[in-house]
Amino acid sequence: MRWAVRDALTQLLGLWYFSEIEDQYSFFKLFIRLKLMPFSVMPPWIRGYEKEITGFLFMWYFLDTLVAFIFSVDAWVAIVDSRKSGREIVKEGCHLMLSMLSQAIQIKCLESIFCGGSVRWALTRICGRSFAKLFQSTVEVYFMVAWLIFYFAARARSRDASSQGERIGALD
Repeated sequence: MRWAVRDALTQLLGLWYFSEIEDQYSFFKLFIRLKLMPFSVMPPWIRGYEKEITGFLFMWYFLDTLVAFIFSVDAWVAIVDSRKSGREIVKEGCHLMLSMLSQAIQIKCLESIFCGGSVRWALTRICGRSFAKLFQSTVEVYFMVAWLIFYFAARARSRDASSQGERIGALD
């Protein structure tokens, strides 16, 4: 589901920023690249559209981070209760994220720092490609478990609050 939302947002951003390209060949190449690898669209690729490409990249990174944040817990919601529909999974995931928003933001920021491309690049330069891959894989598994623990904690907090009649989050 995350990939479908991400693809739709990439297409909308592409149309928003690049709809003025009149050369059909350049537009087709750009469209294919947007579909497959939106992060690889760089300014010298199409001459004269440096401002649009920069705006597209900024908005794409921002929206991709936002979508990743929203769907961080949804995978665990879907695994625990496979009978739920996609809408129910997203609703419960958002509810759990809102119930412990500060902790969720902290986990996502740490995940972005340690799993990001700059850390991988630095580790590749300093320690070599093999160590960088090993470190990145280990850290991704660590954060996968961190999101699972977050899911259990938020779910327990939500159940405790509902049993006491309190309201947590905006989706109650």
